Amino acid sequence: MKKVKKVIFMAVVILISLVSVIPFYFILSMATHDTAAIYRSELWGFGDQLLVNLTTIFNGGFTVYYRNTIYVAVLSGFFCVLISAMAAYGLSVYKFAAKDGIKRFIIASMMIPGQISLIGYAIEMRQLHLVNTHAPLIFTWFASAYGVFFIVQYMTNSLPMELIESARIDGSGELRTFFSIAFPLIRPAVGTLFMLIFLWSWNNFLMPSTVLTENNKFTIPLGIQTLSTAYRDDWGARGAALALSVIPLLIIFAIGSKYFIKGLAAGAVKG
Repeated sequence: MKKVKKVIFMAVVILISLVSVIPFYFILSMATHDTAAIYRSELWGFGDQLLVNLTTIFNGGFTVYYRNTIYVAVLSGFFCVLISAMAAYGLSVYKFAAKDGIKRFIIASMMIPGQISLIGYAIEMRQLHLVNTHAPLIFTWFASAYGVFFIVQYMTNSLPMELIESARIDGSGELRTFFSIAFPLIRPAVGTLFMLIFLWSWNNFLMPSTVLTENNKFTIPLGIQTLSTAYRDDWGARGAALALSVIPLLIIFAIGSKYFIKGLAAGAVKG
């Protein structure tokens, strides 16, 4: 009976893996065909148009889009992690009257779709003369309700208050205690949050399309759309751009998958 369950489990895992991998295979195949071949559904095999498609996207400014996206995603992840960790530390360690109210406010704000505040945020950025800069794409992650909530949940299980109290008795300041004791203990949560914010920032299309109009400021999602428009729906070039855009995400997840899974598992369970 156990062997049957194991076989069924492995079959389900293989099926889910295939469903996940096949779309990526088609993207790689698209990158090696021209548009005519793609319309003829010749995607089960690879073609000979890869160099042509790569030349097309790099001549279209894809290197600039790539650089912009890496810059925005790294800074977004860094500042979100730093500010969220410090806010979560305050909510986890300190005792004050409004603590529970702030936690409830954070949870409530997570239920509001980001699209609702997008127009107001865009108007604010325009008033600050930050339109057509990457600042709005980074500032939006400075106050992340999800980031604070996630790290608070992790600290509840992984941050012994005895260590904090001992550090205070020894004369350690709050910043030193945070960076020397608390921060190292929440590294899985920090790594997980950074990867999530990096991923969300990397794939963000709505915000850049709202605040960016200059081609040299575009990120990859906007750049891929521009490539498609400029070359009359050149799906081969678009496939090559999509394939290249996935590479950093695969590298980051491959390097940090251990922390990612550990952080999600620990942050999802309280007790």
